Amino acid sequence: MPTLRQVLGAKVVFSFFFLCLPLLFLPLSGFQLIGFPTYAPPAEFFIRLLGATYFALVVTQAWSSFDPARRKGGLIAAMTECLATTLVLWHFVFYGYLETWRVVGKMVVMAGGFLTLAFLLLLLLTGYRALFEAADTPENAN
Repeated sequence: MPTLRQVLGAKVVFSFFFLCLPLLFLPLSGFQLIGFPTYAPPAEFFIRLLGATYFALVVTQAWSSFDPARRKGGLIAAMTECLATTLVLWHFVFYGYLETWRVVGKMVVMAGGFLTLAFLLLLLLTGYRALFEAADTPENAN
């Protein structure tokens, strides 16, 4: 069973390389290559803003994976991010918002939904002690 620190570390790496960097720096034409629909130029502002928000969450989670005293806050931020992302992605899938998307884009969104759900479950399984104990102690630092 992985430790909380390992799960947070894996989530930080995944979020940085597959969410932050593309949302911040991928040109709008690049999103079409992975099956997303064409966006109007004003939408680029919100895409970049979403990338900056994910970057702030990644920094918080990375900091908490290295500092046991801050682990509980990073765990709560990571779980909240995973839960919100999972709900939004699956809402889009189940309510038919992706019906005009290419198959590759649908696969990317569904894979993202499964990955965030997996991270949420792993965070719950490895971090339940850190969530429910009164104070961060060296025993639950892992």
